[in-house]
Amino acid sequence: MSTITHSTGTVTPRLVLGWEATRPARSLVHEVLGRADPDITLRPAGVRSGTLRLLFTTGAEASAAAAVFAIAQTLTITDPDVAQVGMSFVVAEGDIVVQLDPETRRLWTLDVPFQEVTP
Repeated sequence: MSTITHSTGTVTPRLVLGWEATRPARSLVHEVLGRADPDITLRPAGVRSGTLRLLFTTGAEASAAAAVFAIAQTLTITDPDVAQVGMSFVVAEGDIVVQLDPETRRLWTLDVPFQEVTP
């Protein structure tokens, strides 16, 4: 079970439906006229960014979690079963979206855009 820790407590969704992350490859390739091989500037890849999709049992739980994510703060997600999702992050570069699940019409989803940060 995933737990998201914030400045005043935790958010525990019923389930993490999705976790999609990208990392920018930041090395640069400089094409040089008259040469077959380019010059290369090696740089480390950037940190992860993407979207968390969380499932909640009630609209009240989803709305309360959305209110937490709307506060400017650093959060931490951990999951003992899926260690790869563990990170410190901020909510950035997108919209916080609360939605009634169209299939069940009882459960609620919450999409949260994230940017990983160093703890």
